[in-house]
Formats: sequence, structure tokens, C-alpha cells
Amino acid sequence: MSTADRRRLLGPNDASPLYSDITPKAHSSVGGAGKSDDEVRKVFIKTGLVSNANGSSYIEASNIIVEVSVFGPRPIRGSFTDRASFSVECKFLPYLKQPQEDLFGGDTHANNNGRQGLTEVEHKISQYVETAFLPCILLEKYPKSTIDVFVTVISTGNTTAPSNILNLTNWIVNCSSLAIIDSGIEIKDIVTSGHIKYLKSEERLIVDPLENEEREDALDCLVSFESLKNDEIVGLWIDGNQALLTEELLSKFIKECSSMSEKIRANFNNYLLKLCEN
Repeated sequence: MSTADRRRLLGPNDASPLYSDITPKAHSSVGGAGKSDDEVRKVFIKTGLVSNANGSSYIEASNIIVEVSVFGPRPIRGSFTDRASFSVECKFLPYLKQPQEDLFGGDTHANNNGRQGLTEVEHKISQYVETAFLPCILLEKYPKSTIDVFVTVISTGNTTAPSNILNLTNWIVNCSSLAIIDSGIEIKDIVTSGHIKYLKSEERLIVDPLENEEREDALDCLVSFESLKNDEIVGLWIDGNQALLTEELLSKFIKECSSMSEKIRANFNNYLLKLCEN
């Protein structure tokens, strides 16, 4: 075991990874496979699958399969802190091709702002998710504690064409919200996200795009929101041909991402209500 592996934040000793033998259906085109440009794909969600975690969730969104486990709040040794520390670590299963790994590089690094042993792709996703959730968790309720979120990406599509990095991150954020709710940690709001792809040559805005092909005329936007605070933005990530971005287009991105986020939030509310009834 390497030094980086030994220093990585780990869950309890009896924690076991969650694997899936489900083969998702492949989608080959934007808006294809029965999904129109303004629709959000159907998803399968489940919470409480990891019994030794404080909270956990599992989500299947066509070719994307993600599991999130939350450990904490757990006491920490050392000097007193008046609020809990919060960290997110995203890892892909070893056999998966990571989105845009050719661009970011596939090597692990000794230290990525405290996240040892992560690739640049894993680090960027971890950083985005952590930033999006910091405003909503009441860390001051848990002094001298730590809250750790572990994301396992089980599937991103196929080995040669993984999902778009922003679309994958979108579903990781939404899955993480359910895991944090399942943990019982006090929060101000539920964070949900939306992802939009813009194709300049076709003048199309596609909600929750299924296509992962990189195009020179494309621009992707991921926005995360706290809906109870007038859709306050807690995360924004734009990728693609930045020369296409205008103020008017950015406003459209935020509006459409907000609409997608609201649809996901409504489905989450329905799921959580059914859990309460049971």
C-alpha cells in the first residue's frame, strides 16, 4: 500500500464497497432514446443501502451509476474546533475510463488540497461537490467533529465513451443530497443541480443531455441550487467553447438548469414523503 493510500480518509473498518452488475442501456444521441431536448431522463434512486454508514444513497441515471456514503459527524482528536470539518472524496472504480482524463491527465497526485491519491478528474469533481454543499450544512451544530462524504462512481457508460464530466457531476450532486438527508445531519436546504448543453450550429439547448461527444460548437453548463433561498446558486461550472458564452446565453443556462433542478427536487420530495409514510 502506498503512502497516499495509507493517508487517504477512510470509512469504518467494516465498510464494504457497493458494486452493481446492472448493465445500463446505451444512449447514442442527444435527445435520443425517447428523450426530447426539454426532458430529464428517468432515474432510479434508493437510500440506506450501506448499513454501517450514517447515510447512503444510490442512483441510476441511464448510463450513470453512483453510490454515496456519509460518515459522521465523528469526533476528532486534537484542539477544539467550533464547527465540523467537511470533506468530499470521489473515486471511480479502477476499470472505468474517466471523462476527459486525456485532457486532465490520468495520474494520481500526492496532494490535491488534502485529497491524496486522486486523479485530476476525481479532484475536480470532489472539489465542486464539496463547494456546493458547504453553504447548506449546519457545521456549527457539530463542534470538534468531521463529516466525510465518499462518492463511488460505478458506471459512466462504456469503457471508451464515458459520460460528460458535467453531467456525471450533476448526478453525483443530486445523489449526495439524498445521502446527506439519509444521514440525519442538519441542513438549511436540499441542494439539487441541473445540466444544459448548447449546440451553436443547431441553436439547441438540451436539458440533461445523453450525448457525450465533444464538439467545437458545444458549451455545457452545470448549476447547483438551494431552492428554498430563491434558487440561490451554490455551484457553477461551464465547460466547452468559452467563446460562445454571452450574458444572454448564461441567463438561459441558469434558467433551464433551475427548471431541471426543480424537477429533480420535486421527485426527491415525493420519494422522501413515501419513505416517511412507510
